[in-house]
Amino acid sequence: RPTATSSPTATPYPAVIEVPGGAMILIPGGTFQMGASAADLTAECNKFRDGCQEAWFAASEPVHTVSTGAYYLDSHEVTNEAFLVFLNELGRGTLCLEQPCLEADQSEIDAHNGGYGVETEAAREPVAGVTWYGAAAYCAWRGGRLPSEAEWEKGAAWDLSTAVARRYPWGNEFDGNVVNFCDAACDEPQANGDFNDGFPAVAPVASIAGGVSPSGLFDMAGNLWEWVGDWYDLSYYANSPEDTPPGPADGTEKVVRGGSWFDSGNFMASTIRFPSAPDNSDFTIGFRCAADLP
Repeated sequence: RPTATSSPTATPYPAVIEVPGGAMILIPGGTFQMGASAADLTAECNKFRDGCQEAWFAASEPVHTVSTGAYYLDSHEVTNEAFLVFLNELGRGTLCLEQPCLEADQSEIDAHNGGYGVETEAAREPVAGVTWYGAAAYCAWRGGRLPSEAEWEKGAAWDLSTAVARRYPWGNEFDGNVVNFCDAACDEPQANGDFNDGFPAVAPVASIAGGVSPSGLFDMAGNLWEWVGDWYDLSYYANSPEDTPPGPADGTEKVVRGGSWFDSGNFMASTIRFPSAPDNSDFTIGFRCAADLP
């Protein structure tokens, strides 16, 4: 279970709690503005690439008011070494929520001596190739859960001090120096040669301090897309409840957030939401966990 390390003055709950593999940050309760207009996201997209379409971003509108209670959110994405402990406790061949936990071909974690292993240099990199089921099972094993979309976006973009949602975790203007996206180090056609972070793919978690969110969270943009708990519905925001929106009751696809090392810069915007089948175990998708207050 989480272990308290410090106590803020304005709340009985600690601002930071230790968890296996890292720490969690307290996100205060309250209202915030969620979403963005598809037109604005398309205009931003056009700065980076040709052929942008409003339909890509229709799921992010309309802007609407959302209220959440307080909760904890991982300060960085779950690492290979942290997920490895979970897998080895389960044992080889064990399923996550009756589904595969991850796809080794999409991950740096390999079968090793009857269990699982990872190369030392990849231990602190975020785990990729994990299905939604694997992510949800890991968070539950650790005493938490996947964040809701609302919780994820609030942690990524909402600046409590100014009561304004940022376009990107660090601010309203793109800055390729503070995010691991597809820059000159990325060997893909969409690479942006104006920036070079030296990472051809994923970076070790919390490597780029300049891109932290207003809540102090690392890599809420870039590195890996992140699973959230919600089912995907393109039109959900039009009828979303204001108070602690739970997401659709069911669906066929889950939501991923935040962009990855493989993507052009505009996809780092905190309001962008895309669908992904829950059994997808792509090398560009990872996750972080949330937890309710004790």
